Amino acid sequence: MKQVYAARELGDGVIEPKHEVEILCVNCQDPVSEEEQATNTCTNCGSPWQAQQSVNIHVTSLPIAQAMSIKIG
Repeated sequence: MKQVYAARELGDGVIEPKHEVEILCVNCQDPVSEEEQATNTCTNCGSPWQAQQSVNIHVTSLPIAQAMSIKIG
């Protein structure tokens, strides 16, 4: 089961980026469906599944990095 969250501004210039959260079977890495979640059994491997999350974060730009050089000696 995959949930997609759109990017949104939280305030004070903070932006939460678009991200996707997918629930996988810890045994076989197969995505868990709503039916599997209700029965608590993976239809791919037949094992009782334990949730594992796969998270993808979409970043469109990075802030400008500032460099500083220090002379020693």
